[in-house]
Amino acid sequence: MFGVSCPRLPLRTLPLAGDAEPEIPLYTGSDEQLESDVLSLTRGNAWEKVMGGFSRPGKMPGLAWGISAARCRIGSVLFEKDKDKADKQTVCGNCYARKGTYGFSNVQAKLEERYRALFDPRWVPAMVAGLRVNLEPGEKFRFFDSCDLQSEAHLRNILRICAAVRDVLMWMPSREHALVRSLKPSEVPENLVIRLSGNLIDGKPPKGWPTTSTVVSDIDEASCPSSIEGGSCDENECDACWSRDVKTVKYLRH
Repeated sequence: MFGVSCPRLPLRTLPLAGDAEPEIPLYTGSDEQLESDVLSLTRGNAWEKVMGGFSRPGKMPGLAWGISAARCRIGSVLFEKDKDKADKQTVCGNCYARKGTYGFSNVQAKLEERYRALFDPRWVPAMVAGLRVNLEPGEKFRFFDSCDLQSEAHLRNILRICAAVRDVLMWMPSREHALVRSLKPSEVPENLVIRLSGNLIDGKPPKGWPTTSTVVSDIDEASCPSSIEGGSCDENECDACWSRDVKTVKYLRH
């Protein structure tokens, strides 16, 4: 996915789902219909052509899924507020997904392909098929190594995916606090941990949700070993982001 020979592109904020774009369709098929759709998309790996494939972030165990950070709703507001400041106060002001290899044209093209796939009514069964094909029971997966939720339908489609792949551990960070808080805890499958992300560096964790994350500038305050020592989650033997027992994960500012 990542190439070093492709030009970087400026990541300008793009239209969001529900604004200039059509609405993301909510998958409403029965469980039986979902299984039938998954089976049809498993043949010949048709699922990948529908949903655009997965990413494999170097620090993360297993696979991830994301779209361009330029399509963040809350994140784009924070980025625009902070981008020209030397002393950035928001986490998104120095967004990792707006620089480095994420800026290469081939990477952005793939992320845009995945964004467009959200409007395909087959996105949910395609994601389920891809996860079942690529991950073993007990493996970990991350939603949004780049970007965030686009709408309520997007969120509920993700819940449906997690419920259909219950033997895989899912983690989803989000700054869309209002969207997430609109859920009842009973609606979140037990294999999914949603972490509300704090917006300000050294700010307090978001309220109104049991699992959160923050970014801190003091190394003694940080709890994420990969952000402190480098390396991957596996190398540091850490699965805190995927654990409901860990209330707040504190990442060191990068």
